[in-house]
Amino acid sequence: MKLRIKSILLIALCLVAITFITGCRAEETPYDVNNEDNYTVSVKYDANGGIFTTNTSVIVDSYNVLDMSKNSEGLVEIALLSPDDSHRGNDAFTAINNGYFLAGWYKQCTESKDSEGNTCYSYSEKWDFENDVLEIDPDVEYKSEEPCVTLYAAWIPLFKYEFYTAGTDDLVGTYSFDPSAEKELSVPKWDEETGAIEMFKFSEKTGFTFNGAYYDKDMKNPISGETIEHPGYVDETTGTSTDSVLKIYVDWLEGEWYRINTVEQLLDNASVKGCYDIVADLDFEGESWPTAFMTGNFVGEFRGNGHTIKNVEFVYNNNSKLNAGLFGNLTESSKVSDLTFENINFTIKASMLKVDTGLGLFAGNISSNAQIENVKVLNSTINIDSGCHFGINNYFIGLVCGVGDPGVIDQAEIECKVTGDNPEQLSIAIDGNEVTVVEAE
Repeated sequence: MKLRIKSILLIALCLVAITFITGCRAEETPYDVNNEDNYTVSVKYDANGGIFTTNTSVIVDSYNVLDMSKNSEGLVEIALLSPDDSHRGNDAFTAINNGYFLAGWYKQCTESKDSEGNTCYSYSEKWDFENDVLEIDPDVEYKSEEPCVTLYAAWIPLFKYEFYTAGTDDLVGTYSFDPSAEKELSVPKWDEETGAIEMFKFSEKTGFTFNGAYYDKDMKNPISGETIEHPGYVDETTGTSTDSVLKIYVDWLEGEWYRINTVEQLLDNASVKGCYDIVADLDFEGESWPTAFMTGNFVGEFRGNGHTIKNVEFVYNNNSKLNAGLFGNLTESSKVSDLTFENINFTIKASMLKVDTGLGLFAGNISSNAQIENVKVLNSTINIDSGCHFGINNYFIGLVCGVGDPGVIDQAEIECKVTGDNPEQLSIAIDGNEVTVVEAE
């Protein structure tokens, strides 16, 4: 059986229009040309609200059945090509419709109104490009401008996942997709390399971190496993969909959380707004303590889970910063719990030139409402460099904290000593938490 296709491959209306404008037969329409060349059998593809990549809403394939073989019944069988068939070359006729996916091509399209008065469509007689053929009687006269069959694009709104805050009807975001291309959605999980939560295609909520997902608002039906399979499906008989929207209810942790397994993860994600779930002991040997913590106004949370951070060395040498320590300023919203700091060495090198400076090994300042629970500081030292000059009175140095209540630390094993080239230049006196530095006369 031989199929002859006019032009390079199959004829689209846009190509016919070009022929009409630039061709030799300027007095004739493109259809006149087709009919004279015996391309009288045509098939119309109606994008039906969409548009082809040819920037037209309709394309037409025309055939010369006189050159085609007949079957035993004397009919010509034409195996149609879908508009996006790769044999057309460069996907020239791909149909698109923003917000929809193509369910197929149908011989019948019925328009109706839904209960809200919106226009909707149903379809029948889906064309199977793999198995269906168009049977044509070659003895009948045809005109190319009168298609033997019209195939309509059946568009279905993209399937959706809608993400709500658990226990509420507050919509956080949506994810729309073509179910013919993808069917599963990955559930967020912690990235073992970065320590951050990988949201995949779940919607994010600013200032919060994913903590679990549910199929119901009341959080009685949790989502388990690594993926979700959308329950929606397409009825190919009618070209319509069912259950196209799946609602997911997300439980959120307040704050930008990281699950910390390594020193590198803490360094990479260090922020005064960060919240850290420490799930392994951290050894900072050879690494620097993050400056964001050392001199910043920390508003986040450290959840230690009984782990230890050890072998930390850091230096205060910037007298433009008011507070310094493992944490510069633990604000009223900050939290540190169930965490031990061991073998911490804090060196003070900057001259004390700013009023109201607070320095302490654990924190420069601990605000009154900061939540510090089950925190220990063991075998640690404050080193005051002998080159420091303390020329003002309004500064505060403490073993645990410069300003605030040192009693929030359950156990504090901290000493303070003078180091440097001329340690006799300074002397220190310790009264409880308070450290007083005196320069030699």
